[in-house]
Parts: sequence; C-alpha cells; structure tokens
Amino acid sequence: MDQSDKQQIFVELRDNISAGHDWYRALLWAIRQWPYAEEQVEGERYVYLIDGEALDLMRLCERLLIEIGDLVPEEQIVDLLAWDHPPSEVSREELKSMLGPEKYRTYLSFLYGILVEEMVPHAVLEELRKARRASGLTRSDVDIDDAYQYVYGSGKQELAGQFQRDHGLPQRHSMTLTEVKEFTYWLFKLRLKSSDKARVASDTKRALTTLHHYTEARARLSL
Repeated sequence: MDQSDKQQIFVELRDNISAGHDWYRALLWAIRQWPYAEEQVEGERYVYLIDGEALDLMRLCERLLIEIGDLVPEEQIVDLLAWDHPPSEVSREELKSMLGPEKYRTYLSFLYGILVEEMVPHAVLEELRKARRASGLTRSDVDIDDAYQYVYGSGKQELAGQFQRDHGLPQRHSMTLTEVKEFTYWLFKLRLKSSDKARVASDTKRALTTLHHYTEARARLSL
C-alpha cells in the first residue's frame, strides 16, 4: 500500500464520521484495513504490531485519531486513550466482526501476551507473600525480582539485558514505552517455552484476576 492508499483510508474514515456513523466503530473499520506494522510519523515511531504478532489497538487508535481529532469530542478521545473507555459498548463478537479474524487474533495476542503478561509477576508475588505468611515468615523478604526469578528463571534486569542483546538494542536501564511492550511480549513467549502447561495456565489465571482488579480500580478512578 502506498501513501495514496493510506490517505484513502483517512478520507473514508472522515467521510463515515461526517455521515453520522459512530466514530469508534468507524475507527475499528479503518483498523481492519490498516496494513502497516509500524510507521514514523513526524519523527515518532508508531509500532502497531509487536513482534509482528500482537496488535496494539490503542496505539493504532491514537494514530488514526490524529487524522480525525477535529471530528471527535476531546473528552471522548481522552476517555478512550487514557482510560480505555470507548464512547459506546462493543461486544466481543462485534469487535471480532469489525476487526476481521486476522486482526482480532493479533489483538488477542496483545491482550494475553502484553496486558495479562504484565500482571503475571505481580500476581505471583502475592502468592509468594501469602506462602511466606502461612509459614510464619515476614512478607517483606520477598520482592518483585523474586517473582521474576520464579516465573522466568532470572531477575528483571538480567532478563532485560538478554532482551536488549537479542534485539540489538543499547544496554541501558531505561526503555521506551514501545520497548517495554516488546520486552513484555518477549517474556510471554519465554514463559510459554520454559514452563509446563499447568503452571502457565495457573500463572495466567492469577494474572487475569489481578488485571481484573486493576481494571476495576482504574474504572473507579475515571468516574
């Protein structure tokens, strides 16, 4: 797809919204057609498909909203990008239908490989602390690095260094937000390779519960 084709997506998106269609659903339809894994826009790197497999839906929404921001109320843009609150409810089946099966599959890869995976060490940390309390030991002797060691076999900094070497990145303590997402997805794939299925399922279930609690708390803050 060349630049003129991309501009056509923007034109159709604007036309759909101007014709009175729900802007979020029009956005999802544009995402279904979007062909790029990443872009440079005014010097900023926009990565939409992490490791070629996981669709960062919010990052792509952010990119498209640059083109239609004048057609959408600012508070609704903030609600979507900052709080993940779309202006209208979209069911899972409708989302799958609008994105198409391939885009929806990559969206699920992002959901489980990044959003849920971020919660895995925190969920495991709570379990480690509960186990210590049950044994009469103090919880303060266990920290997040112990959880990374338990889940992935090494501490977080060591894992980050290995990730940076694998991806040809500079060896540094800080990462960009995109690199953090790529690192998290790398951890997800490492966990799938290094842990047995029962433990993967157990840790993922704990992480889903932790993510649910986090999402509920975040929703209360946004009210």
